[in-house]
Amino acid sequence: MSSDQRSRGGTGGTEAREHLANERTLLAWVRTGVSLISFGLVIQRIGAQVGSVGTSGIFGVALAVLGCLTLIMGTIQFLRSRRGIATGNFVSATAAYLVVVAGSLALAGTFIVYVLLSGS
Repeated sequence: MSSDQRSRGGTGGTEAREHLANERTLLAWVRTGVSLISFGLVIQRIGAQVGSVGTSGIFGVALAVLGCLTLIMGTIQFLRSRRGIATGNFVSATAAYLVVVAGSLALAGTFIVYVLLSGS
């Protein structure tokens, strides 16, 4: 096999490495989504024990929704990348990353404002 065949993903394992990297990325998305959902449940439960059910419930549900969105976006990104790797037309999509980052920043900012206002 020539080096040209290896660089194009022939039987040299390049395509296999790309698919394995794509699977590791999906697992990172899954870890992030499950962590967000778990954190949302913890916030909701702590709020219920402390007596602040309304606000903590909203933050808990928002984090759980963001976690579910992360799982969906990660799966879509995985399937798109898989198809791109197989056809040789891989194009990086940043929208999925931006949605999760923007959602996380919005929730974190809202939570910080809430904590600062409720502490005074």
